[in-house]
Amino acid sequence: MSPAPITPTREGLEQRVQSLLHNWRAETAHLSSSTRITAHPAYQELIALGSPALPALFRDLEQTHDGHLAKALTAITGAHPVSPEDRGQIRRIAETWLHWAREQGLRW
Repeated sequence: MSPAPITPTREGLEQRVQSLLHNWRAETAHLSSSTRITAHPAYQELIALGSPALPALFRDLEQTHDGHLAKALTAITGAHPVSPEDRGQIRRIAETWLHWAREQGLRW
């Protein structure tokens, strides 16, 4: 019988998300290509964490207004709340996602 997968504690998951966000930002701060920014391994790992990471991601988004998280949020939720005219407007993208999350009843 194979062992059951280990589910990280909420605190452990929060720390993992924060660590990934820190590494991702530190290693992509010099990049201008959003494709390269979101292809970073730490960013991809954030996506792989799935919906359990959403509270930590929305907390971070609320503090940083880093709209670069939009691709990860879309990958995790399947939602596309940002209108075409807001694309490229990082702060507006963040505000739109936060509004969407509150409308969905998400808490962080």
